[in-house]
Order: sequence, then structure tokens, then C-alpha cells
Amino acid sequence: MRKGFTVLWILCAAIMAVSCGKTKSYTDMLNDEKKAINRLIDERGLEILSDFPKDSIFKENQYVKLKSGLYLNIIDKGTDQRAVLYSTKVYYRCNMHFFLDTDTVMGNYGPHSNGTNMFPIGYPSGFAESVPFTYGEGSSADSSSPSYMYVSDGLNEALQYVGDRGKVSLIVPFSIGTYYDQSQGNPIHYEILEYIFEENL
Repeated sequence: MRKGFTVLWILCAAIMAVSCGKTKSYTDMLNDEKKAINRLIDERGLEILSDFPKDSIFKENQYVKLKSGLYLNIIDKGTDQRAVLYSTKVYYRCNMHFFLDTDTVMGNYGPHSNGTNMFPIGYPSGFAESVPFTYGEGSSADSSSPSYMYVSDGLNEALQYVGDRGKVSLIVPFSIGTYYDQSQGNPIHYEILEYIFEENL
């Protein structure tokens, strides 16, 4: 009896250890993201619109939720020059807010940033190379590529609404985030993001 109880105890401990070591399921990541986005909306007092405001002029706390799940606030439409799909090379500078399991803001947006480095400060130094992304090209699954961590469908989608030097604020769900964010289940709040066309640097 005692031997059987010991074997049962070891088996239960092993099952618990295996189950605790499992990564989150996709459903768990979606649920965690939904809670985190709702918490961010409540804490920041954001107003979520179902349609674009008249003349696409947003109040500071207003975001429109697009069909893809992207939350968009246009801060400044920029110039009339629009990016050309699969042609225009774009740099960006931003302040990124990681709000799922942490409350960290990183970025390269500021008075001394000329936009020639699209990578937020604090990211791995191996990605410190200054490289623009091509409008329309998504994130790469190749972890050695800069677009693995810095280019997403969300960034591309928002660019269709503004021109060169356009500024937006975004909440990007992980499903349309970078390949890295998709793998981690990380939504990102871009508190401010400015697009800069390479040809106009």
C-alpha cells in the first residue's frame, strides 16, 4: 500500500511538472491579450470608435478598431506623399509600450532622433543596424533578419492612412504583430510612431 502510494505520488508530481512547463496555448494567449488590452483601455481612459471620426481627426484618447484588430489613432497625417506598396522604403521611430506582463516603454523617438535608426533602444545589439522596411512586406520568420522583431502587418496597415512624416498611435494585437510578438503572444502599444520615407531623409 505504501509502495503504491509512493508510486502514485511520484506520478502525480511528474504530471504536474510537465503541465507547468508547457507553453501557453494560442487560446490562453488570446485571452491574456484581451484582458491586457481591456486593462490598458480602462487605465488610459481610451475611447474605442467603430468608425473613423469625421475628416480622420482623432482626439488624443480616441482609437478606431479596424477589422484586423488594429487600434489606430492618427496624430498627424504627415505630407500628401503616400507610400507605394512593395516599393517605398520606410524607417520609423517610436516609443513602444509592452503592457501584457510588464509596464515597460522603450523607444528611439525624441528630439535628437533623425529617424535613421528604426530599432527601439534596449533591443539586442545585433539588431542595431539601420535598415528600412519595404512597405507591404511583413515580418520575417528568420530570427537573424531585422524584420523578425521590428516589422509587422500592423505597422504596414497603419501606413496606408498617413503619408511621409505621418504620426500614429497604435495598439497592435500579436496576431498582426512581428513574428517575434506572434510567437510570444505580445501585443504592443506604440504610444507614438512616425514613418519616415527613405527618399526624403
